[in-house]
Amino acid sequence: MEVVVVDKISELPEPLLQYILSFLPIKQNLINPSLSQSCGVKTLRKLAKSRERGWSYHFVEQNLLSRRRQGLSIKKFTLSVYLSTPKSVSRVDRWIEYVVKSDVEELNLDFQTFRWKWKRYYPLPQNILLAKSITVLRLKACRLDSYFVDINLSSLKILSLYKVGTNDQIIQNLVAGCPVIEDIGIEYCRGLKCIQFFGLPEVKSIELKSNKGVETVELEASNIYHVHIQQFEASKINLVPCKNLKLLMLGKLHITDSCFNYHISQLLLIEYLSVYWCDKLESIKISSHRLKTLHILKCDKLVEVEIDTPKLCKLSYLGGNTISFSVTALAYLSKATYQMLHSDAPWNVKKIELLANLSNSKLLELLNISSMKDMVIPKELRDIVSSPSYKVKQLKVDISKSFTTHEFIELVDSLLWISPHLELLLLTHGEWIDKNWYRETKSFKPILRGENYSCCKFLPDPCWRHCLKSVTIENCRAPANVETVRADKEILEKYFYENAKILESFQFNPKVE
Repeated sequence: MEVVVVDKISELPEPLLQYILSFLPIKQNLINPSLSQSCGVKTLRKLAKSRERGWSYHFVEQNLLSRRRQGLSIKKFTLSVYLSTPKSVSRVDRWIEYVVKSDVEELNLDFQTFRWKWKRYYPLPQNILLAKSITVLRLKACRLDSYFVDINLSSLKILSLYKVGTNDQIIQNLVAGCPVIEDIGIEYCRGLKCIQFFGLPEVKSIELKSNKGVETVELEASNIYHVHIQQFEASKINLVPCKNLKLLMLGKLHITDSCFNYHISQLLLIEYLSVYWCDKLESIKISSHRLKTLHILKCDKLVEVEIDTPKLCKLSYLGGNTISFSVTALAYLSKATYQMLHSDAPWNVKKIELLANLSNSKLLELLNISSMKDMVIPKELRDIVSSPSYKVKQLKVDISKSFTTHEFIELVDSLLWISPHLELLLLTHGEWIDKNWYRETKSFKPILRGENYSCCKFLPDPCWRHCLKSVTIENCRAPANVETVRADKEILEKYFYENAKILESFQFNPKVE
């Protein structure tokens, strides 16, 4: 059996709500003329809610007690309730006792709160921590106090703590009392300073997020697969004993370059690495023969990245700094993403070099572009620098604002310089239509073939002007005015025939509204 209990009657599933209300005499009271005359509408509603809640509590308690007396087990019990009185606390104590004695397997407890006063939180009953039947335990907004018995959750595999008040020793004892635990999540908890977990052979995943006051994290789990640490104040971590770690996410940590580099050099099996908002990192080295996905996001002081990852498939960078990327040959790179934190920053040689280092993939994404003009590289810069993305076959560009046909031509001209040998260009932009915000994607499909001409004879490959054979533009939202559609087509067709020397075909297929 699965039991779900909520504090608000309106949150109950409709079939259960109707079933409970069918037993309530409150319906008769609400239509009683004398009662209606003596009470206002708000009072009636308050009275109705109070009685409905009382009857729902009575229904749940009788149901749980009945199952306990019959020796019937409970598969899953979910409780979401706001404890405001000693009576409500006693009621929940009884429910938990009934549920634990009914050999519950999955227990989800949410003691709702609106403020961080965790010392007043509901103290978790001791009997929960001795329940050998529980395999999943999720706790929210409660308190783990000192217990005078050994914790014994011998079947627990998943533990989730959210906004729980506790301390280092209790958490260590709790995890130590779960010999087969596989998944640990601790988020927004208070009272912790040093999280240390040792000797956890069964653990596969640990997530530690936003636990105020945590300064140190040390983990030893021989078979752990996934670790995610996001701690604002943590400056010391030790994950080196986790030799089988494959997925690592580090966020908002105060770790140094040497600490980061040492961990990456010791964790040889990592396949997925995400580093974000680590404000002390300046120069990092990532060397791995297993790494397939790498994300470097918003590390504001980062100025240098050295990457030696021959099997890397996906690479993304989000930042405002034009950092120095040193990248070895990436034969397997299929997708690279460059998210511009300050897209309005002017283009320069370093920015183009950064783009070139991210362009060893077939697919390149340029995201967070404020407007079309932010992607137009000045002609004087194009004259002195080679195109950065010759290998890119698909280019996706996300622009916040819409643009006109003339602006589209200017944008395409710049993007074809960036990636002269495109097979597909996708432009996504936002647009207000009748006070509604829409996202739209324009596709540009060139067919290339050609030989080097004088203007590009010193380049490794011919420029787009001498190898563009066919152009197809689709999904362009166009006004219903036929004359405007015809004019847009003429402008685009004229531009490509004048600039593409061997163009044979031009197709313009707008989406006419």
